[in-house]
Amino acid sequence: MRRGRGALGRKPGRGRLVVGVLVLAAALLIAADREAALQPLLTAGAAVAGPVERAVSGLAAGGSDTRRIRALEQENARLRAELWTRPHRPDLTAPGPRFVAAQVIAYGGRQGLSATVTIDAGTTSGVRPDLTVLNGDGLVGRVVAAGPGTATVLLASDATSVVGARLHSEKPGEVGTVTGGGKPGGLLRLNLLDAEAPVSVGQKVVTFGSRRMVPFAPGVPIGTIVSVSPATDPLTRTALVRPAARLTALDAVAVVIPPGSAP
Repeated sequence: MRRGRGALGRKPGRGRLVVGVLVLAAALLIAADREAALQPLLTAGAAVAGPVERAVSGLAAGGSDTRRIRALEQENARLRAELWTRPHRPDLTAPGPRFVAAQVIAYGGRQGLSATVTIDAGTTSGVRPDLTVLNGDGLVGRVVAAGPGTATVLLASDATSVVGARLHSEKPGEVGTVTGGGKPGGLLRLNLLDAEAPVSVGQKVVTFGSRRMVPFAPGVPIGTIVSVSPATDPLTRTALVRPAARLTALDAVAVVIPPGSAP
């Protein structure tokens, strides 16, 4: 028997190289956190780990039927995003945002970040930090780091996530913030700025957003109120919110690219 190759005909050295790349990627991703001073590490981690994650995801998602389903899901996310953001554009004749379709290819944490995912779109597609990520159901989170072909998304459920929000209604609703509970599938906490604000179970909560759509586009569904805390705080009113998007079962998503951004 010829020696020097493994059972599948690959050289042992190549296997060690792949392991080495994965170890390096893991080290970069674990060492980096969300502080601006360490942003180059996050970007380097995305650049190193991205090709490996895309290759593994491609093997798992083979088949024309799967590809067609994912394409439809991505188109659904794009159309929903356009529908949600359109009422908040003061000038509909001006160029609107564009939407980059992407696939979630990995779940994983970063140091100090308990709930993140990796998507298969990066700077070459116009994706950069502080952009909104959503799917056909609602808000997923925001981009916190981007490499050429992949990006890291901080989920709305992460303990460090803070999203400007308002109650959804025909008239402008009460405003506040939504913070994550630290678990991908957990409830979110709504903190309204008015302690006497009328709020009830079943009300919808959407992103407050900004005109430049950074870091969050306006009008994107965040979730539904499932319980309201007694009004004991004289400054704020709190409630628990079930996320609109299933943050533990993400697949096709879209990244909102604000008008005027470089392609």
